[in-house]
Formats: sequence, C-alpha cells, structure tokens
Amino acid sequence: MQAKNSVAKKKNAAVGRMMRALHTYSAMWVLLLLVFFSITGITLNHPTWQSKWGAQQSLTILPLPAAFQTWPVESEQAHYAANLVAWLQQQGVKAVSWQSRYEPDEQTLELSFKRPAGFAVALVDLNRAEVELEQQFSGYLALANDLHKGRDSGLAWKWLIDITAIACLLFAITGFYLLLKMPSKKSAGNALAVLGGLMALLAYLIALH
Repeated sequence: MQAKNSVAKKKNAAVGRMMRALHTYSAMWVLLLLVFFSITGITLNHPTWQSKWGAQQSLTILPLPAAFQTWPVESEQAHYAANLVAWLQQQGVKAVSWQSRYEPDEQTLELSFKRPAGFAVALVDLNRAEVELEQQFSGYLALANDLHKGRDSGLAWKWLIDITAIACLLFAITGFYLLLKMPSKKSAGNALAVLGGLMALLAYLIALH
C-alpha cells in the first residue's frame, strides 16, 4: 500500500513539475506577442483613436519596360502578370497578395495589391507604354491593428496567430491545474474565475439593452 502511495506521489510530483514548466515557458514564449495583441486589442476596441504616424500616399508614373509593352496570348498572360508584379515590387511596391484585371477595349491592365494597412494599384496602359502607380500606407497604428486581425497579412502571420493562441490556451490550462493543486488559494482562484465569467455574461446582457 505504501509502495502504491509512493508511486502515486512521484507521479503527481512529476506531473506538477511538467505543468509548472509548461506554464512558465509557454508564457515566456509568447510574452512579447501577448503584450502586442493585448495593446492592439485595446486600440481596436477604440476605433476613434487615430494616428497618422508613418502614413504615406503617392502617385507615380513609370515608363513601361519594352518587355511588357505587348499583351501576350492567353496561355502566357498569367506569366506576363507575375513577371510584371515582380518588376513593380523591385520599384518599391510592397504587397502580400495581388489580383489582375485586363480591359481589352482600353488595352489596360489593372493590378491591385494588398498589404496590412495599405494597398497599391498599378494601371498599366499598353497604348501609352506607361504605368500609373498609386500607393497608400495608413500608418503604424493601422498596421498594428491589421496585424492583430490578420488582415492581408499572409499565411505565415496567420500561423503565428494560431500558435500564439495555442500557447495562451496552454498557459491558461496549466495555470488552472496548478491552482487546483494549491488548497490555500484554490477557493479564491475559483471565485475569480467565476467572477470573470459573470462579468463577461453581464457585459453581453447589458450590450443587448
């Protein structure tokens, strides 16, 4: 009987050490990201808070290189657009994604670029052999807010958001487990957890008027 109790105690101690390690290192792993998402959660909750710090807007006319002055046959159009996008990015266009639309009657190709807190539109006029390039960046506050939402941020950033959320769940679950193993603080901890849930429910009901 004592041997079984000894094994159980060792097992519980090992689980406790593992939970403490997971709790500590999951918090440190996403510490800066958690601070970032917390701050941007507040700024998103107050859309009237505006800042144009870093905002830029420009309209540029670029000569179209000779290699792009003739619209290709259908089988080569996707390759043409991709090469043109690569050239525009060399000219300073920043984007995570892009779309193209060709107007045969006007001999124009429109390329639309998306990025967090900004966009670019390139209107390629084949008749005039020039590109009208409009770019806009709404500023660093808008950038932070868009990154919080994962808007036009690319696949890698979306994965980062998912990983951060999983780490936060791990931090919360291990913290709850560790609290349950502390009899002197368990009652207060459970009361705070219930209070937090009631606050969320109350806020929801008040919002419904």
